Amino acid sequence: MKIRVESFATYRDYTERLPQDKQMDVPDGAVIQDVLAALGVPTDKPIILLVNGRARPAHAPLREGDHLVFFPPLEGG
Repeated sequence: MKIRVESFATYRDYTERLPQDKQMDVPDGAVIQDVLAALGVPTDKPIILLVNGRARPAHAPLREGDHLVFFPPLEGG
């Protein structure tokens, strides 16, 4: 199935090899953690995960056409 994947800030490098449309093929039944592992994203750093604009845990399942976005927690004011 195809999903769209975007990353920001210090995680941006992990998605730079994706096509311009940020589409990625993942197996049916994949969860967010599977995608992060395939992209080589480290598991020991804090991360915010959104699917279709909603916060989700790493074990959340993905569906055809989902839009996964991830980035580090941000601070500032």
